[in-house]
Amino acid sequence: MSILLDATARVLIVGISGKFGTFSVKDLAQSRTAVVAGVAPGRHGQIVENIPVFSSVAAAIGETGANAALIYVPASGALDAVLETIEAGCPLIAYPGDGLPVSDAMEMRAAALEAGAHLVGPNSPGLISPGKAKLGFMPSFCYAPGPIGVISRSGSLSYEACFRLTSAGLGQTSVIGIGGDPVRGVNAAEAIGSFHDDPETRAIVYLGEIGGSEEYALAEYARRPDAKPAAALLVGRTAPVGKKMGHAAAMIGSYAEGWAAKVEALDRAGVVIARDLDGLAAAAKSALTRAMAPAA
Repeated sequence: MSILLDATARVLIVGISGKFGTFSVKDLAQSRTAVVAGVAPGRHGQIVENIPVFSSVAAAIGETGANAALIYVPASGALDAVLETIEAGCPLIAYPGDGLPVSDAMEMRAAALEAGAHLVGPNSPGLISPGKAKLGFMPSFCYAPGPIGVISRSGSLSYEACFRLTSAGLGQTSVIGIGGDPVRGVNAAEAIGSFHDDPETRAIVYLGEIGGSEEYALAEYARRPDAKPAAALLVGRTAPVGKKMGHAAAMIGSYAEGWAAKVEALDRAGVVIARDLDGLAAAAKSALTRAMAPAA
């Protein structure tokens, strides 16, 4: 199976007439993803890459039955675009953009939770269920179907990590980029819960970093008696205290937000720790082996 996104996805792209929108029409088609509609104000009735364009999300969903949205608009218009998409009844939304004000991200998340929708992002490459569908811009060749669920705070790290997993014969059920901002749509605990409930996900790989507390959700989960085996790679080991490292949330504000404290907590909880990218495939394989072992 997969989480959130599968072969039944019918995708609409908000901002389809822009550079990223037109690129994604072709890119998603190569990933077996059905793009059925685009949304661009003032362009109703036009065609972009053989895809019909509508002036509103509600019209696009009403005419095409779209059930997933990929939103490519500037940060200044992102809140309105996401809220419009939620209000139109779309159950799955990916907003990859960065530079979003924290207050806007909070409002987006609250609206999605109230509507029972799933919002992936901001500051995220999106979500992919290899061999089924993609809702984002990650390079598809890095991924392959398999039994491992992957959660990542970093887009580029997830591409490299999953390419290494794929090269080692360790495919993925789904890979979700939860994003590197302080406030996320789908957070780590929610993504972990989705993978826990997915019968085809046998093990979980978490790609984390310094800053924030998302990694502690994995440690809490791993201590459960019914938890699926997990492996983790955390980056930022040598990051100085108080200096932001790339992502808005990747800054050590206290000892608990640093690399050492998080690795210690995960290790104590039984998560297999990869010390670097070269060791990730072995760590994931170790977790998967635990999952395949017969119950005592």
